[in-house]
Amino acid sequence: MIDRRTLLAISLCFGIFIAWQKFYIEPQMLAKQAAQQALSAQQKQALAQNPAQNAQVSPDHSITAGSSAVSAPANREHHPAQNLPIHSGIADARIGDAAEFITEWASKTYRQGLASDAPPVDLQTVTSESSQIDLSFEDKDFAYLANVQGELKPTANGAIWAYEDGNVKMEREFSGQEGSAAAPYLNIAVRVTFKNKHPNYAFLSIGSERLQTKDPEEKDRSLFYFTNNSFERTQLKSVKLEQVSTPVKYVGASTRYFVLALVNDSPIEARALLQPLPNEQGGRISLVYPVTSSQLSFATRSYFGPKELVSLRAVDPTLDHVVDFGWFTAIAYPLLNILKWLYQYVRNYGIAIILLTVLLKVITFPLTYKSMKSMKEMARLQPQLNKLREQYKDNKEELNRRTLEMMRTHGYNPVAGCLPMVIQMPIFFALYRVLYSSIELYHAPFAFWIRDLSAHDPYYVTPVLMTALMFLQQKMTPNTATDPTQQKMMQLMPVIFGAFMLALPSGLTIYMLVNAATSVLQQGFLNKKLDIHGPATASAR
Repeated sequence: MIDRRTLLAISLCFGIFIAWQKFYIEPQMLAKQAAQQALSAQQKQALAQNPAQNAQVSPDHSITAGSSAVSAPANREHHPAQNLPIHSGIADARIGDAAEFITEWASKTYRQGLASDAPPVDLQTVTSESSQIDLSFEDKDFAYLANVQGELKPTANGAIWAYEDGNVKMEREFSGQEGSAAAPYLNIAVRVTFKNKHPNYAFLSIGSERLQTKDPEEKDRSLFYFTNNSFERTQLKSVKLEQVSTPVKYVGASTRYFVLALVNDSPIEARALLQPLPNEQGGRISLVYPVTSSQLSFATRSYFGPKELVSLRAVDPTLDHVVDFGWFTAIAYPLLNILKWLYQYVRNYGIAIILLTVLLKVITFPLTYKSMKSMKEMARLQPQLNKLREQYKDNKEELNRRTLEMMRTHGYNPVAGCLPMVIQMPIFFALYRVLYSSIELYHAPFAFWIRDLSAHDPYYVTPVLMTALMFLQQKMTPNTATDPTQQKMMQLMPVIFGAFMLALPSGLTIYMLVNAATSVLQQGFLNKKLDIHGPATASAR
């Protein structure tokens, strides 16, 4: 049993953690959107200082940073800024006549808040930049092209942007489609003619900036690329200058639930370049195209939207790697499919999570039963094992030999007790990643006070109930630990789990709560069937 002072200390820590969440983390989250809007003006200025625009090629043809821009050709007439709408199957964008390809891009379905009038999820929500995608070159004589204004003309499914001066002639052709059968991406074709000389490399770049305030999703903000059948991800706070020398299929920036990606859709093999922003405030990533003549032409599929597997695979079959299910992806996909199948019938992801949890408990029951039988046998041997520990406490080698001999004599296999639990662990971790990362839970309501399964329980009811049920299950379960320190750690595990769940999505907490509740019922059944009397069985001398 936990003594009174230990229980008081645990309760105090629990209270402090809840107060910290309620009065510190939540205000920071509310300030997140305001901070993004305040940074918008600064970010637009920073785009003019894009590191990729100031890149040059060293004598060995490796890409390095540094060089200054030169002035644009004189006598260019400027006209009022223009932009045109363009649509993909899941998002609406606007194309401007400035150097940046996209001036706005917003989801048709997902919003930043629960209110019906909340603004849609857009580029600024995901990357902290309201405009995206720019074209630049490593030669300093073309650096001015980062700030030019072109002419914008509508087409049947999009628009054409055009610019020409004494050095270059450039065209960008945008196309997309509306309707339920439309592709979820925009097609962007780039054509450049160099009139006098040509650079060696062209950069098609996107970027993502870190928030200046406390960001609860910081660990999920990253830049990524795909090369040699391998998906590589770098957190924004860890971006370093990196040249990728192997062919790259796509690059992008992502958060937990949304992504901006550029997929190379031309026969020209592209490489990638990652560059940190000043003061480690984020980074930029570029598709790098070689320029071998006076003509350059390439195309991309550009995607902005949720990390929804069907949409991602429609852009490119390998883009689903951006959904981070960890090491147990092969198990996570079937679990997600079952969850979505259950949702078709109950129309509530909270209920679907409950049903999936119960289903997994039923499937893994034979393993649990076998493990419990092994624990009962181990508990029965504890008095004799304790005598051996006391008798051979100064001779570890003899103690181990005698212990194994006793276990063999009584037909007990320690691996048999651990193996069922080890087999269940991949399922647990896979489901954890599914419930943490799946866009299906984004702003999905459950019941009562839980209105968003992707956010933590606002009143911490489910983590507290889960902790209480784990304590109850612990009292019902045979305890094979005899070391006092190990026993104390086992007693603290429910509190540790409960504290850990306070800040995690409520969908994941509901799973843990239902898992604990079904475990208590299951343990009661097994105790009766196997004539187990809880920890007292293990502590008998």
